[in-house]
Amino acid sequence: MAEETVAGILLAGGGSSRFGRDKLEAPVHGTRLIDLACRNFLDAGLEPVVLVGGPLPQEHVLQLRPARPTEHMIDTLRLGLRMIEGPFAFAPADMPALAPELVRELLEVFLGSGKDYLVPTYAGHSGHPAFAGSPEPFMGTGADGGAYAIFRAAGEALLRHEVSSPDVLFDIDEPADLQAAGDAPARRQRLIERDDLQE
Repeated sequence: MAEETVAGILLAGGGSSRFGRDKLEAPVHGTRLIDLACRNFLDAGLEPVVLVGGPLPQEHVLQLRPARPTEHMIDTLRLGLRMIEGPFAFAPADMPALAPELVRELLEVFLGSGKDYLVPTYAGHSGHPAFAGSPEPFMGTGADGGAYAIFRAAGEALLRHEVSSPDVLFDIDEPADLQAAGDAPARRQRLIERDDLQE
């Protein structure tokens, strides 16, 4: 039996207000953040990859361009979910360290788990990409509290999978984050400085 196809949704519907400019255009080791995010999902085997918002990517992905920045991440996610059927993974597009190997590990665990949902964790902190078996629960009123409201209500249908890398927590909010993006110890240090991780 062929392995089930899992889509990838990258969320780029916000306005980069804390960064001061369009952070997704910023380079990480010579590659724009937006292109790095798309490539990571594609190379991990997610198909199709849907980018919601953001600048025009160089990678071969589907892209939706909201007329204005979305206020909540769940609104951005819902736009992307209209483009797919079946299981999917999603993450903000400003997470440059979600290497294909890491995403593929999570994909394989999710497919083998028999669970409806998977959320990666590091040191007990929930991260991305998160996985789900169907778009439907995220499209109704129960998701108004965000995707994690769905996960909190999932009970035994949710697998919280602890990983060995804090990169499932690392995103780009400020220029200092971008400066740390290319180096694993620096990324960890930024998470500690931001109080997103304890020493």
